[in-house]
Amino acid sequence: MKKYLNYFLIMCTVMTVQLLLASNVSAKSTTEVYDTSMISMNNNKEFSIPKLVNVEQISNNQIQISYDRDVDVKLGTKATNYWIQSTNNVEPKGIATLGKNDKVNNSNSLTDNMVKIEQKDGSAKTFILTFNEDITRGEEYKLIICYVTVQGAPPYSGDNGAATFVGK
Repeated sequence: MKKYLNYFLIMCTVMTVQLLLASNVSAKSTTEVYDTSMISMNNNKEFSIPKLVNVEQISNNQIQISYDRDVDVKLGTKATNYWIQSTNNVEPKGIATLGKNDKVNNSNSLTDNMVKIEQKDGSAKTFILTFNEDITRGEEYKLIICYVTVQGAPPYSGDNGAATFVGK
C-alpha cells in the first residue's frame, strides 16, 4: 500500500511542477487587435444579412414580401434566390418547386418562367412575386429565400429566412 501511495504522491508532484512551468504568460499590447476588431465589427454592421419579415398573399397569383432592411435590388428580384415548398405534399404541387421533404438546391428554385419579381413602389425592402399560375386555395406553402445581400456586400451563401402562407 505504501508503494502505491508513494507512486501517487510522485505523480501529483510531477503534475504540479508541469502546471507551474507551463503557466508562464507573456502579454503584448492589444491596441492593434482592438483597432482591427472594431473595423471588422463596423463592416459586419454595414453588410449585415437581410432577413425576411413578412409574406402576404395580395391577389390570386401574387405574394408580397418584406425584408428587415433594404437589399441589393438585383438579388432581391432574382427568381433563382427563391424557393416555394409544399408543406403537405411529397411532390411539388401548384406554385411549389419543392416537395415537403425536398432540400433547397440550384436546380429546384423558382425561375423567370415561373415568377416575375418586382420592387413595390421603388422600395428595396418590399417586393411583389407574380406567379404565372394562381396560388392554390387552401394549400400551405413555405417561401424560402437565400443569397440576398445588401447593396455592395460580398456574396452570401446562406438563407435569408423562410415563412409559411396558405393560398387564399
